[in-house]
Amino acid sequence: MITLAFYKGRSADFWSRATDAVIRAATRGRYSHVEFIPGPVELGSEYVCLSSSGRDGGVREKMIHLSPEHWDLVELAIPSADPEAYIRERIGAPYDYPGLILSHFFAFGGHDKARWFCSELCAAALGLPDPHRVSPQMLFDIVTWPLRAAPVSS
Repeated sequence: MITLAFYKGRSADFWSRATDAVIRAATRGRYSHVEFIPGPVELGSEYVCLSSSGRDGGVREKMIHLSPEHWDLVELAIPSADPEAYIRERIGAPYDYPGLILSHFFAFGGHDKARWFCSELCAAALGLPDPHRVSPQMLFDIVTWPLRAAPVSS
């Protein structure tokens, strides 16, 4: 079991709030960031989170308090792959500003395989194709789709 935590909050810091707003607008989504957490999680507590963050300089491990007003959680059963190891192997890799801009602001699809942004890293760790094209909102939609899909009638 793993958990993806999707950031929907509004930062107190002006530049962080502005960055979040630009990401949400460019990706037409509710979420501006995603964190990977090994294991189940409860909102309102602090957990070791793995992701890539421009604020932190790239791929990192960080303790984060997951307040209900700022985060939405999605738990996933991962049968065979080891997404945590995939992310941990990349700790220290720089943040992928060019890939984020080329893939989501201009839709060119460019990316640097040595750099990562949050949803790209999580999507790659989960084995999704073309992870550089996955925004936080798109990742949320992908992992919750079966829960929201209407039954097919014959």
